[in-house]
Amino acid sequence: MGMVYSTKALLQFDENIFTYTSNHATTQLSAFKGRRKKKINMGGVKRQSSARELKWQNFQAKRSGTVGKKPLPDPTTLKNVFLMLIMHVCRKIVLFETEIKITIYLAALVCGSLVGDFTPVPRSYFSRKNNLFNYYFVKWGWAWTLISVSTFLWLTSYVYCCGNKDKIIKHFYRLLIGTAMWFCMTKFFVIIEAYTVGCMHTKYVTKLSCLSSGSTWKGFDISGHAFLLIYCSLLIAEEGKAIRGWERIGDLIRNEEFDEESPLKNLTEDELEHLKENYNKLTPYVRISFIGLTAFILLWDVMLVATIMYFHSMVQKVVGGVIAILVWYFTYKWWYKQPTSPGLPGQGCFKYCELPPPKKMCAH
Repeated sequence: MGMVYSTKALLQFDENIFTYTSNHATTQLSAFKGRRKKKINMGGVKRQSSARELKWQNFQAKRSGTVGKKPLPDPTTLKNVFLMLIMHVCRKIVLFETEIKITIYLAALVCGSLVGDFTPVPRSYFSRKNNLFNYYFVKWGWAWTLISVSTFLWLTSYVYCCGNKDKIIKHFYRLLIGTAMWFCMTKFFVIIEAYTVGCMHTKYVTKLSCLSSGSTWKGFDISGHAFLLIYCSLLIAEEGKAIRGWERIGDLIRNEEFDEESPLKNLTEDELEHLKENYNKLTPYVRISFIGLTAFILLWDVMLVATIMYFHSMVQKVVGGVIAILVWYFTYKWWYKQPTSPGLPGQGCFKYCELPPPKKMCAH
């Protein structure tokens, strides 16, 4: 009896366990179906909410730089490679170390003038005062320099000043000061010649009697050509420094959303939009105008050699060259570094000339 009772109890216990398990499984299955049905019914609402949240998260991620990768530069074409090669050569010419260039100018004025004064130099096309380059370019040298530099200055400053008219005009004050310096120095040279003029034979005191006797009536004629050509070359070299780091502006624009330390972070929305819109639009014209600056600086150097070899005495040319160097030093190396000055080329709403070179792609 005891064994029969135990067997029945065991069977009853197993049946209860089976019943409980079945009921529990049925309950869990019903709950799962209910949740799935509810999720399906609300699917349209959740998708709309996710789209808005994803858009906001992407915007925040771009601004904070927490996700994503920096975009790669545009592919380089053969045309761009050729253009960049030309620009590289032009940079080497215009941005040649100024201190070394000044040393070369002074050495050429002294040594070249000695050669021209004491050794017979063969006459050439450049020894004629009415040669094409002297008549149409050197004679109007300051006008040519002013036109070419003004074009380059406007194009570049319109970009790095982000369209700020006051800052752009402030840069043009340098050219106004340069024009005043050129005008005052040329008038000063005329005054010096007038005060030192006389006849080579001292017994003649008037110009008419001096020339009638076959003598020479002249004074200390400071070489205006030496002054003009050296001053124009130095001014072009200084204003051309705005091209330094110009391609970096494109990198700054492309990586602005991913670089927390970007100089563009301090720009307003309007300034940043102006920069993005005009950098790519004006860069081709900036390059063309810079090539023009290179052509003029080469022309002025060639004409300086002609002046050294064929015109004026050594002292007159050295004095003219030294005055040009002093004017350049006073303006670009001292005055324009003062807080109340027009400032130096390339100074605008953000820094790009003084930035270190970009890191290699593997470091990005």
